Amino acid sequence: MTDSLITETADRLMADHVTPAAVRALAAGGSPAALWAGLAESGFLDALASEDVGGAGLSEMDMLPVLLAAGRHALPLPFGATIAARAAIAAAGETAPEGISALAASGRREGGRLIAQVPAGEHAEAVLVPDGDGAILLSVASATVEAAGDGTVCRMVWNGANGPRIAGFDVLATGARIEAAEMAGAMEAMQVTTLRYANDRSQFGRAIGKFQAVQQQLSVMTELVHGARAAVHVAAAAPGSLEATAAAKVTVGEAAAQVVAIAHAVHGAIGMTEELDLHLLSERIRRGRLRYGSERHWAERLGQAVLASDQPTLLDFVRTRVFR
Repeated sequence: MTDSLITETADRLMADHVTPAAVRALAAGGSPAALWAGLAESGFLDALASEDVGGAGLSEMDMLPVLLAAGRHALPLPFGATIAARAAIAAAGETAPEGISALAASGRREGGRLIAQVPAGEHAEAVLVPDGDGAILLSVASATVEAAGDGTVCRMVWNGANGPRIAGFDVLATGARIEAAEMAGAMEAMQVTTLRYANDRSQFGRAIGKFQAVQQQLSVMTELVHGARAAVHVAAAAPGSLEATAAAKVTVGEAAAQVVAIAHAVHGAIGMTEELDLHLLSERIRRGRLRYGSERHWAERLGQAVLASDQPTLLDFVRTRVFR
């Protein structure tokens, strides 16, 4: 499957099923069943799994267009997380559960309890929770669940949690790459929306996009969006590089803050109305920045790696540890 074919298929899939009305319905507490059924029928759920277990054997780079498309449509369901979870579970020789799976951003044991923070967990039926040097697969039905962080995550608690172990699977890093890619996609859609508005909206007899001050803002936005896209490409090409993952989450998160600010500034007063679809992208980006480690968390991880490195210069570190 070529990159262009995957891109076209993913864009068509999201356009058909992930409409602004569907996203708003989920935010209002609606059921994800109909939307998820449409996504599941696409065949993407097992795209990362090897052909030996019935998957397509695609790489993270192959699947990047799917995550970007999901971000462009502000998909609130853990589609990318389910794809990654199913591949990891199958590689461990276990049977992946049906339905939606999520990746927990953290997990800790307190006595006989396992406590996890799960992005988009309110929609999931199963969760991969970090546990030691791998992860443990748990059912949401056996946990107590409550929303936390203004809808950013769900706090789940299991008593006597037991489930299949998935050795060597870095849940946090995988989740960070997925989140960064979907945020980059949301930023792309925000750029397109803002450019269209700047060309359509007239003030003083001319399109506001003709004013130099607005053009300067749009130029900065374009630079930031392309930089974010490049960062997630590097991370997808080297999923085993924690440094590339960290660089992507930091780059995308920092750029996102500026892109959102510019988009709302160019839209002016109408940008403050919730009826505008721009808000769906803004909300998706807000949650993405907080999930699977903030920019500060990943900047600290990256800084620690630099200090521990034996590379003679920072450029050498970037060349050998980020651009593999």
